Amino acid sequence: MLLVCAWTASAISSTGSVQGDYAPVPAISVVPEAAPPLISDEFVPQSEPTWIAIEPAVMAQTLLNPAGIRAVNGVVMPDDNRPVFRTDSNLPGTDSPGTSFIIGHNYADLSGEVVPFSALEKVAPGNSIILGTPNGTLVYEVEQVLLVPKDEIALRTDLLVNIPGRLILETCDTTDEGLDTSDNLVVIAGLT
Repeated sequence: MLLVCAWTASAISSTGSVQGDYAPVPAISVVPEAAPPLISDEFVPQSEPTWIAIEPAVMAQTLLNPAGIRAVNGVVMPDDNRPVFRTDSNLPGTDSPGTSFIIGHNYADLSGEVVPFSALEKVAPGNSIILGTPNGTLVYEVEQVLLVPKDEIALRTDLLVNIPGRLILETCDTTDEGLDTSDNLVVIAGLT
């Protein structure tokens, strides 16, 4: 379930098997209208997220790729550079029984446009991650930001443990110049 690099990345399933490679494709920026924040005692049934934002002022609302991830000849490719909800993880909701994963690329495309999950480089504990779903809006608080060596990511079974209300965002770590490093950037957040 883990993205392991920016330009060519493998997804690791819960069993640790490699599911394919990611390849960069042209960026698409689509911003939906703002949704109201979640009221702390509001019940939001589980459903697939449609958009994500990170506040304060880290990442504007960005539509998730509704097509998810597709495999073509054994290569897993998103349809565009929007973040992708891992449909093999738990659906987010106030009644979610486990961890939800959203992954995305981290690079500037050939035109120089930076893809949305490049903003994860600016995330810090205490930031809010807002997910829009057909059933309502969910707010998570960032608890940890980790750099995990790519050659160790499959060994991090702690990231695969189901924890109710947990959200994990994943991308590749990059240098200030935009070059890929040997680490993955993992953001762990809990439902507020």
